[in-house]
Amino acid sequence: MIWGLAMLDLEFRDLSIEDTWWVAEFLNDAEAARYWEPFPRTEHETREWIRSRLRSGGRPIVAELDGEPVGHVGVDPEAGRCRHIAEIGIFVRRRYWGRRVGSALMREALRVAEQLGCRKVVLNTTEGNERAMRLYRRFGFKIDAYETDSLYIDGSWRREYFMSLQLTPCEPRIDQGPTAHPSGPRRGIRRTDANIRVRQLMDRDLDELNRLQNCPESMRSTSRVPPVTAEETRRWYEGLNAYRGRYCFACFEDEALLGYLQFRTGRGDFPSPNLWVEEFAVDIHQRPTEAAERLIAAIKGFRERYGYRRIFIRIPQTASAIIEVLESHGFNNTGAIEGYCFIDGRYVDLGFYEYPRRLVVRKWES
Repeated sequence: MIWGLAMLDLEFRDLSIEDTWWVAEFLNDAEAARYWEPFPRTEHETREWIRSRLRSGGRPIVAELDGEPVGHVGVDPEAGRCRHIAEIGIFVRRRYWGRRVGSALMREALRVAEQLGCRKVVLNTTEGNERAMRLYRRFGFKIDAYETDSLYIDGSWRREYFMSLQLTPCEPRIDQGPTAHPSGPRRGIRRTDANIRVRQLMDRDLDELNRLQNCPESMRSTSRVPPVTAEETRRWYEGLNAYRGRYCFACFEDEALLGYLQFRTGRGDFPSPNLWVEEFAVDIHQRPTEAAERLIAAIKGFRERYGYRRIFIRIPQTASAIIEVLESHGFNNTGAIEGYCFIDGRYVDLGFYEYPRRLVVRKWES
């Protein structure tokens, strides 16, 4: 069994504010941070990152060798429909590379994930990060999906790979069959009506927004699980902030909310030339296809207007009305993570979609 690799005499403890100095050292190491987010990072920024990790509800763990911190692993259970999933992130101080610290951290992460009752662990890595890929494959992780041109590193665009390892069978599950559609996008979707329009959310829309967020059938396309209080809806609404790259298009027929599409332009405060859809919901009782059509057209228009590179969407494979519209608009399916969502008593695959299918590179950019 792969977990039986020779073990270092490491001790594990929880991350603390006192770890700021060496975490900042790691984040600003040019070689170690190659596949990390951009640096330089100040000590204050690092301290705030640690504080956010301590508030997150996950398990941030530090490994020590003879009292010296050598690396960190975060085990972060998801919420809502994905609460059986834990996301793992590992980093090792460069001076300890090649000493199997990463393997020891992974063993500890998997032990903690099992202890927390998680059925599956997931992680992401970047094309070209072979050191990390070897570690993950050694423990049995497999690539389930990818996002094309997600990151720009050392003069070229790289894919971001999404990998998973099943700890306990995700059963019963819904078998959606093949996630790819080689025949191309479907045709013949009914077009939108003139009295349906897309606009920004307003204060007056909060009751309608809360109504939709409390519709169990309509929320199956998201990780949100009703009931949702009016205060939770308001906090979600107030979290939208264009200056921080968080946006939302909403689709209305008169004043009735038919659906919304919430997206971001980066990770946290990290800017990006791509768009990520975080939540996509349509009222399945009121013209879901028309609402999905309008919302997809709106984010495609946003991409064109402001020069973003790609749009990425992750959505449960049971959200057939939305997926049909994505395919009709030329979105490409790049894989799925099996059993990622728990919907109506069954585990459902999470599909990955991106637009455009292939970017044309100008001669002077090649």
